[in-house]
Amino acid sequence: MVLAQATRFALPPDRYDGAVLFWEEIGGAAAHVWSYLQVMRHAGILDRIAGMVVGTPRDIHGLEDPDVSPTLAEIVLDVLGDRDIPVLGNVDVGHAGPNLPMPVGIRAALDATQRTLSLLEPAVRQASEVGDDQHS
Repeated sequence: MVLAQATRFALPPDRYDGAVLFWEEIGGAAAHVWSYLQVMRHAGILDRIAGMVVGTPRDIHGLEDPDVSPTLAEIVLDVLGDRDIPVLGNVDVGHAGPNLPMPVGIRAALDATQRTLSLLEPAVRQASEVGDDQHS
């Protein structure tokens, strides 16, 4: 998604209005995470989202020693700056943990204080419902 920002395949900025942004990093570098988040910030994406869910980090180089380098939470908060949005971290989505898939385009509610994420509509529909949508 981040690398697409520099191409004609980038999503229009308004597609992020009110969205909950899910992301993860596995096997990369902390500096890349910071750079990717900066790209999203400069593209205006972080000004449009309503919340962020960060997957459990796996094998991210540069996070090994919190006494020497920033933690993933510090990187995220640094890039978000004074944006007042809920952020839920260390969530077992994507490649980590049970590999829970996250639906795209589904309304969701995020409560970082309660550490909950709720889907507000079904993530899948019956085939008959999909066919009905195509004919309307």
